[in-house]
Amino acid sequence: MGSGCAVFDADGDGDLDLYFVNGEHGQAGGENALYRNDGGFRFSAVPGAPGVGYGMGCTVGDYDNDGDLDLYTTGYDANVLYQNDGRGGFAEKKAGVGGGGWSAGATFFDADGDGDLDLYVVRYLTYDVKTEPNCERVGIRTYCDPGYFEGAPDLLYRNEGDGLFTDVSFEAGVADSSGKGLGVVSLDYDGDGDTDLYVANDTTPNFLYRNVGGRFEEVGIEAGVAFNAQGRTQAGMGVDVGDVDGDGRSDIFVTNFSYETNAIYQRAGGGFFMEGSVPTGIAGVSLLPLGFGTHFFDYDNDGDLDLFVANGHIFPNVQAFSRAESYLQADQIFRNVDGRFEVVNAGVETPGVSRGSAIGDLDGDGDLDLVVSGQRARVFRNEFENSGHWIIVKLVGGGMQETRQGFSNRNGIGAVVHVSAGGEIQVREVRSQSSYLSVSDLRLHFGLGNARRVDRIEVRWVSGRVQVLEDVGIDRVVVVEEN
Repeated sequence: MGSGCAVFDADGDGDLDLYFVNGEHGQAGGENALYRNDGGFRFSAVPGAPGVGYGMGCTVGDYDNDGDLDLYTTGYDANVLYQNDGRGGFAEKKAGVGGGGWSAGATFFDADGDGDLDLYVVRYLTYDVKTEPNCERVGIRTYCDPGYFEGAPDLLYRNEGDGLFTDVSFEAGVADSSGKGLGVVSLDYDGDGDTDLYVANDTTPNFLYRNVGGRFEEVGIEAGVAFNAQGRTQAGMGVDVGDVDGDGRSDIFVTNFSYETNAIYQRAGGGFFMEGSVPTGIAGVSLLPLGFGTHFFDYDNDGDLDLFVANGHIFPNVQAFSRAESYLQADQIFRNVDGRFEVVNAGVETPGVSRGSAIGDLDGDGDLDLVVSGQRARVFRNEFENSGHWIIVKLVGGGMQETRQGFSNRNGIGAVVHVSAGGEIQVREVRSQSSYLSVSDLRLHFGLGNARRVDRIEVRWVSGRVQVLEDVGIDRVVVVEEN
């Protein structure tokens, strides 16, 4: 399948480090890799990086509210939580989140609003590597379609605040065994102040879980985000969320298999979405590639969200039975032009086999760089010449290791931030996983175009608190501490 990656400050020195999950089909013991940012767009490998074989995904979050980012990795029968010692050293913790089966995406979020981070784990298939069936296409051995296997229920772990988690999947309403999930993203799609979840399923209807007081109701079909525009299931891989049309509401993007268009679900009011791959220009150019990682991001700092898609087939021999397709495929960057996406040649088009992807400002110059995992890892430095102004917002929630009632988790995960500049209002949410099994910098990046000042920053914390900053300078990182 392929695995994910992470961009995060592992050692707390203020810059962004890189982490790659490694795992090959049929081979246990693959080594994950952690790279320290040495400055100047140079990275050095850290010996003894955390991780075990059959790796799939990763996420980060300060689960113990001690001020550093902890790491959670998923895989086939091997999910592991690693506690950060504050200096980038990670130790495995037996905290009740080992799971089991074949896990894929995972995200930290505050499911119950108590100020610490809970954990949602997506599971893919009920699968035994020792009894894998033999599947062929035109007499050629291939991977088996997900339809050969049963789905597996996802897992929700409640953080008890004492270093341990409790499996509350059934009572929380997320133990649906019909899904075959890969990507997951958290969002407050209905604007009620708590955090909902969206899961991209492979060949089964996608899930949208509405958070109702810590219990979840699956509303994907009625909300219009379970199928494509023709009412068919697709092979969902990666997912991201962003406001692509500037209406202040979250839109959802899902990458899919070849000969399926990638899907963009745009808000239509009343909690409903409309699939808009055709009017946004996504449909035609996404029909042939097989998409995995994806991001809404403002790569040119002009004030709207552009789009990245990582592509690569899963069959090395695909041309033997589908001449129009290839194993190596070009990644794609789409520029947002008034809500319609246009493919641009931005330096990511060299064919490869891409899977996970993550974004962050790796060199501190105010624009977003790009990291891609796959057949080989690739790091793309953003050198767009006509880039506009910018601001990065880092949130520090008021929750601490000794629980402070009524405050948010230390990372501000789930908070919604509005930035007003140049007559425009942009909205972002803090989340700990998107794309395909990957996690990007938790800080929020806003391109400002030609704006010379930020008129207003409004932070709506998960705790319900609202903070406002006014007349803020540009081209800088702004730290907002919950009070």
